[in-house]
Amino acid sequence: MSVAMKKVSLPVNSGYAKRGYHYVKSYGMSKLYLKIRERMDRNLLEKDYQEWMISQRPAQSEKELQKEHHFFREPLISVVVPVYRTPEGFLREMIESVLGQTYGRLELCLADGSGVLSSAEEVIQEYVRQDPRVIYRKLSGNLGISGNTNAAIAMASGDYIALLDHDDLLEEHALFEVVKWLQEHPDTDMLYTDEDKVTFDSGTFFQPHFKPDFNLELLRSNNYICHLLVVKRELAKEVGDYQEEFDGAQDYDFILRCSEHAEKIGHISKVLYHWRCHTESTAGNPESKTYAYEAGRRAVEAHLKRQGIDAGVESMDNPGFYRIRYKVSGEPKVSIVLLDMAKLHTLKRIVRTISRSRTYGNFEILVLLDTPEKNKLILNFIKEHRQIPIKVVYCTSACNKFVTFSSLAEKLDSEYLLFMGSRMENLSRNWMETFLGSAQRREVGAVGGRIYDSDRRLKHGAKILGLNGPAGDAFAGLKAGYTGYFHKAVLQQNFHAVSGQAMMVSREHFLKVRGFSEDVEDRLKDVDLCLKLEQLGLKNIYEPGIVFMEQRYRARRKRTARGAAVFERKWKNLLLEPDRYYNCNLSLKDTDFRIQDFR
Repeated sequence: MSVAMKKVSLPVNSGYAKRGYHYVKSYGMSKLYLKIRERMDRNLLEKDYQEWMISQRPAQSEKELQKEHHFFREPLISVVVPVYRTPEGFLREMIESVLGQTYGRLELCLADGSGVLSSAEEVIQEYVRQDPRVIYRKLSGNLGISGNTNAAIAMASGDYIALLDHDDLLEEHALFEVVKWLQEHPDTDMLYTDEDKVTFDSGTFFQPHFKPDFNLELLRSNNYICHLLVVKRELAKEVGDYQEEFDGAQDYDFILRCSEHAEKIGHISKVLYHWRCHTESTAGNPESKTYAYEAGRRAVEAHLKRQGIDAGVESMDNPGFYRIRYKVSGEPKVSIVLLDMAKLHTLKRIVRTISRSRTYGNFEILVLLDTPEKNKLILNFIKEHRQIPIKVVYCTSACNKFVTFSSLAEKLDSEYLLFMGSRMENLSRNWMETFLGSAQRREVGAVGGRIYDSDRRLKHGAKILGLNGPAGDAFAGLKAGYTGYFHKAVLQQNFHAVSGQAMMVSREHFLKVRGFSEDVEDRLKDVDLCLKLEQLGLKNIYEPGIVFMEQRYRARRKRTARGAAVFERKWKNLLLEPDRYYNCNLSLKDTDFRIQDFR
């Protein structure tokens, strides 16, 4: 279901002007400029999307075979639709997209709250007479989006409930793909697909949303699941009705509640749902339903409260997107570990940077050096600057600094370890508290921030397995001020791994996985550590609220691609599968989330 019920009203140009006006009023002209520029760049990447999407559809011969196919399990799918004064053309297209499914064991449940001022009843009754699978109920009046949806769900008798908006469209093979998934994953009780948008006249498909597999942190940041959502009828009964208090974001609240109770959540990486886009829809104009985004924020708050999580929820610059502020418990000690310290001026800069930006006091800095003879100036500087506790660790053995520190960690008295590049010169406000807020959660392994280079391009952050090698940095090269694909560069979410240039992990967890692996290549030791934390059942978190900026420095000449034989052997089974926090339709050669092999 969409964030709010959608109506047709203004012409497109007028809608965009209104949208821009409200955005400038709320966030300023500079942010609007960046938003427009980024959207234009994205449109260039997706300019041939429709051709690609159509090429992915099954051939007519395959559709005919799908219609004749018999599954071992053939559940009844109830497609539920709350109808409210739907324009006739949209209503007919929606109904026919359901009745024309290649999987035929379905029912279409239409609850009509349009009242007497709509022709919807006449149109629907025509289909009722033609097809017994259409079930219609005329409501006494408009019960609101939640009430109308509850009425539609109450009509359903199927094993699974599929939620569809009154003016959107399904791909012809959508339910076939759903039932096919259920054959292979019969324990799935909540399932969603990829989606895109379709223009007012149904002529153009655009803005595909290729989603990750279930990602709880991302769901708390935004209702990325949205469409097409299919839930087991028993799960829908367990979580209860749509709640009127969250009208506008009633689907978000419902999805959050389903995620809390679902035993297995599935994802089909295919665009099977088309979200109608017009100026009064939230797809076409996110600012058109501002009340919906406040309802969404309250829905996330209610979810966190049910989960017993002490956190605040803030709305972000982009409507419908949220940032969770996890609260710090106590004042645990943190060891800031600088593994790449080279020269005195580098140490001076990082100490000055930390001193200038600190709002948290219980920490120490650990500097790993090669030999004491070569670092007398650094030692003298440390003796003269007692306002920040700095300790030196010497790596005099044949082992490298990663191995030396792994041995040392057991002797530390700190509770958390923060691995940090020594060339940082700008740190975001409350960065330490933001790290700790997530790292203290019992289910969390590593927490990573985002790092920009001196050219204001994103350099390090979340890692995607298989991207340009064994693992690469998501959004690498993204301009500062840009938010990335569906704003994901600035949203909290789960990833397999985060960069060791800005990564916090509890010392307890670090010791449980025996620290950095000695045999794994240095450039992948951070990824390896994160994957070992996952093996403990922990989740690694990308926390873009932590922003670091690197100082300008003369980089070494780029080396040719180095091998990663040890890492690849160790994680072979995981690397053979698509990264579940990415999407198999997206490129593994580019960092901008473009479609794979897209021309």
